[in-house]
Amino acid sequence: MKILNVFDSNLTAGEKVCIIAPGPNGSQHYHEIPKDFTKIVVNKAVQIEEIEPDWWVIAHTDTSWFNKADRHYSGTRVYSNRALPSISKTAMEMSADKVYFFNLEKEPLRDEKVLLPINGLIRYGATVSALAIQLAYNLGAKEILLCGVDMSGNSYWDKTENEDPEVLNIHGDIWSSVKRLNPLLHYLRNELNIKVSTLSESKLDIPYYTK
Repeated sequence: MKILNVFDSNLTAGEKVCIIAPGPNGSQHYHEIPKDFTKIVVNKAVQIEEIEPDWWVIAHTDTSWFNKADRHYSGTRVYSNRALPSISKTAMEMSADKVYFFNLEKEPLRDEKVLLPINGLIRYGATVSALAIQLAYNLGAKEILLCGVDMSGNSYWDKTENEDPEVLNIHGDIWSSVKRLNPLLHYLRNELNIKVSTLSESKLDIPYYTK
């Protein structure tokens, strides 16, 4: 079965999207996610029991928790092209024609006031949540709500730790990627008129959600 580039598909995000990351600050707010928002989980957040996701955005599969999630999730999956070689037979059986991918641009997000274009493309360099934010925008979102996008520390909502040794030097009190994600959020809010807010505490420069 052919896996479609999400930009060549009919998949849409809807006008209201909530992006759920596995940060511990989100755990007290899952029940506050409005019912009319499309729920997009990133990486390990697919295992949050209180969430019934509409999409799962996957940046990598080389973790100890992934195989279990891979066997149990049957909804829409959107993989980074870097993760394409590791798509399993199980994934194709579980999600069938609901498996998509996106290509990452060669030029990443940067900590600069002048933002590189993001229309019709996805830039890396500011966490998987940033990939999901760009996907949501490009696929029709007018309002983007974040939950569990703490951008701080190395723990997950379930009290486990990120096991990737390469992130230990950048996952401090404030993640280094904050300085690359904030310009993107500023651009979305102030130049593209996309409403962006957060349900839970975050190191990002965005307001708390209000109805």
